Amino acid sequence: MGPRRVFLPNGVSRPLALACGIAAAVAFSSSGRALAGCLPARQLFAVREAAKVAFRQPSDLVLAGDRLLVLDDLNGRVAVLDLAGRSLGSIALPGSGGGSWLGLGFGGADQIFLADSENGRVIVLDPKGAHVREFPVWAGGKSRPTGILVSRGTCFVADAGNHKVRALSLDGREQAAWGGPGEGPAQLRGPFRLAQDSFDRVLVADALNSRVLAFTPRGDPLAVIGEFGTTEGTLYRPAGVAVLEGDRVLVTDNYFGSLQLFDSRGAYQGVVCGSDGRPLALENPTGVAARGNRIYVVEMGAGRVSAWEIGVR
Repeated sequence: MGPRRVFLPNGVSRPLALACGIAAAVAFSSSGRALAGCLPARQLFAVREAAKVAFRQPSDLVLAGDRLLVLDDLNGRVAVLDLAGRSLGSIALPGSGGGSWLGLGFGGADQIFLADSENGRVIVLDPKGAHVREFPVWAGGKSRPTGILVSRGTCFVADAGNHKVRALSLDGREQAAWGGPGEGPAQLRGPFRLAQDSFDRVLVADALNSRVLAFTPRGDPLAVIGEFGTTEGTLYRPAGVAVLEGDRVLVTDNYFGSLQLFDSRGAYQGVVCGSDGRPLALENPTGVAARGNRIYVVEMGAGRVSAWEIGVR
């Protein structure tokens, strides 16, 4: 049996075994020399398993205090790691799992929010895995949730099926919704992951439009970060988005495997590079979290979670 195919934000399937690093090296530095925009990073850890079970297509992760929660899709669990990558156990997902879990959030009363993409709902668990509640992402019809952000009493959900972001109360009542298919500054095509900065801006990885959009928590458009391209400083298929200190915006590119940094106004700052001075080329990075200058990335293609500290070789 060949490698399982997944449907990426661009709607095109490809084998998980694809060597993203080759494409990334060509796109970012055809000469093989270090780029002027390289941001040096030191790897803190890289793990492929938790509780002695190998990750199988992990899809998202979130910081929860001094823990790292990893949505381990095909194993039907949320793996729990400490911030050094050591396993602290796992929490079983409802049902049998099997490929519908795409987004993960944490908040409220220390609760875990799960995006059940196949069934268009959010499921909430307590820290021990007990079912607390569940609710549809959109009461008016079918939805496809792909990302969750829980912040200040609101559950923001990226609804890729309807090209919208929905702001819900923590018990599922819709408070606002915005977007709709298109390329305008208030429109979306395939929103995937969400983050929030210290200005309360909701940042949306607008995958098919190859950019990140910033909105108020009510959906008013504020800024456009990035543009379509295959070279340094542009985005091809943005997936994960996180905020580092100074409200700098980190964006993962699912296709090329790069991690690029923009300032709070959207100006390009550089691409994250390894100890060899070349851009990181991760395998299908679909989720990222950050604290200070440390970043935590889940690589769906590699079945791996890694951590990096930017600014240290």
